[in-house]
Amino acid sequence: QAISAQAVGLGGSYPSLHHRSCFAEMGEEKAIALARVAEHAERYDEMRSFMEERVMSGNPLNNEERDMFSAAFKNALSERRHAVRVAVNVAQQEEAEGRSGNKDLALGYKSKVETELTEICTKAVTLLDSHLVPKAATAEDKTFYLKMQGDYYRYAAEFADGEARRSSAEKATAAYASGMASAAELLAAHPIRLGLALNYSVFQHEVLKKTEEAVMTAQTALNTASSDLANLPPEMQNDAVLTMQLLQDNLGLWRQ
Repeated sequence: QAISAQAVGLGGSYPSLHHRSCFAEMGEEKAIALARVAEHAERYDEMRSFMEERVMSGNPLNNEERDMFSAAFKNALSERRHAVRVAVNVAQQEEAEGRSGNKDLALGYKSKVETELTEICTKAVTLLDSHLVPKAATAEDKTFYLKMQGDYYRYAAEFADGEARRSSAEKATAAYASGMASAAELLAAHPIRLGLALNYSVFQHEVLKKTEEAVMTAQTALNTASSDLANLPPEMQNDAVLTMQLLQDNLGLWRQ
């Protein structure tokens, strides 16, 4: 960051450090206000841009902002993941009915959406790796961001092939593993710790095709959380119970 003349005693009409700090705070407040408007309008690409602006301001996110950052990227990505699946189904249907030209059009559309999906994943992990994970002040924040980092590498791996898939899967594994280490500082029934175990186990099952490891991850999380649920603050218990049920549901499917 450039040093102003006034900062080194050279005079001039530059704003003081206090004023520049106020300007930065005003910029953060504006970005968050606009992100809220975009969220209500369900314009998630714009919400994502406003939250990126907030992250780039440099100050750590509070819990509400952290959730908004997650929601912006999740919703922007979810509609594209859905679009890819629809395009695949349409291509299969067109091929089955002998319309190869339409099948190719559907696959071309799928490729276009996958490019957008990859760009969103890349932007998310870049912000997490460069700004949010290094600046996380608590084990809760660090676990949250590492889980999110693992998730977006997982999403990238889902729609990639060959070396790109292998690379994304390796990075997802590393992020999830770091998250599990950070989560050890949280209560075993903490919703963020349970959510991490849930997503990590899904990744192990769906991307790595290591169902036995997925079962171990999910079962261990359930066992430790069950004995710790009573120690959780009341406002967290509903989220914890819901996540534990999802873990149990997955275990039921994977053990069939």
